[in-house]
Amino acid sequence: MTDSVPFPATQPAHPLDYWLSPELARVSPQSAPSRLRQLTDGQGIVAAGWSSAISCGPVLLLSGGFISVMTGSQTWALVLGLLAAALGILGVFAWKRARATLPNTDRLLVSRGPGSARGGIVTVTVLATILGAILAASLPGITSRGTTTLVAVIGAFLLLVLFLVTCFLVPSVVMGRARQSFRRRVQTDPLLRAAVEGDLATWRDPYGNATYGPL
Repeated sequence: MTDSVPFPATQPAHPLDYWLSPELARVSPQSAPSRLRQLTDGQGIVAAGWSSAISCGPVLLLSGGFISVMTGSQTWALVLGLLAAALGILGVFAWKRARATLPNTDRLLVSRGPGSARGGIVTVTVLATILGAILAASLPGITSRGTTTLVAVIGAFLLLVLFLVTCFLVPSVVMGRARQSFRRRVQTDPLLRAAVEGDLATWRDPYGNATYGPL
């Protein structure tokens, strides 16, 4: 008696390069779902999250330095500097791993932020404008408290804008280029290509007859 498998591996109807074709992607609606796009977008979401974490490192360093200057205590620079270093090391390791492996599609990955560079720029601009308007309205009272208070508030505002950039703009740029980046890396990274080709050989649509691509 032999074990049976519900979806035995068979020769794919089209090779991977067919589904990776930019021409095929151009004639397919960008919102049309496919297995290849599911993998690419999932990988892009994970990579975008770690890209945001990496970019937070320099902002944390600036924040620590700024707070230390304003308070006269080097503790902030030391603590936030160590946190920035740890976040950078962990972020780079996880970012490389996310880009080199296929995501677990059994877990639903959802991004609530903007998915393109333009959307990220708009989001950061709108939020920064709102915060800037609130600050501008409060400037007379802040100025009356002295130069130190004014510098502290303006510095905090600029740091907050930088954090908005790391939280919205950086991941949106990564996600917006996820499919283009995935296509390029599959062509140059033999390990990633082998993983995708293995998935192509074994994947079957569990709900219908959807095709593997396009990208």
